[in-house]
Amino acid sequence: MATIREQIIGFAIGYLSASTAGGANPPLKPAGLTVHRERTRPIETDSLPAILVYFEDDKPRPIAANYRAPLVEREMTMAMEFRAKGAPGVSPDQSLDPLIVWALYQIFGNESFGGLANGVEEGKTEWRSKEGDVPLAAATTHLSIKYRTSRIDPSSRT
Repeated sequence: MATIREQIIGFAIGYLSASTAGGANPPLKPAGLTVHRERTRPIETDSLPAILVYFEDDKPRPIAANYRAPLVEREMTMAMEFRAKGAPGVSPDQSLDPLIVWALYQIFGNESFGGLANGVEEGKTEWRSKEGDVPLAAATTHLSIKYRTSRIDPSSRT
């Protein structure tokens, strides 16, 4: 069975790839958006706009001060890297805005990831751009996802 971590990223990819958002006044999914589960795609050749989803850290802590506690509370950092190109009259950074709005709406609208997570906290966003024949921009938003697993089996909550 897949670990809770793998199940969470599976839900995240599904939410970001969905054709529509739920809830009241949802944002529109950006046209042509592709979602990847990796960080190694060259921005120059990627199909843009794109969101790359990957993990950075996973910090486990025993629930109790006892090393033999049956559960571990985990705080995992998931990165969403947004990539877009500029258009006439639109800066690359402005092109990223609809991607970020879509992604945060989808993640925070479903932050329990099917009951697997206890919650999500938004962290910093780092911005980058690249000049060339077509201006390109990227921003990475870091999310802290809190969840629990069995101490001896990261695919189980019990």
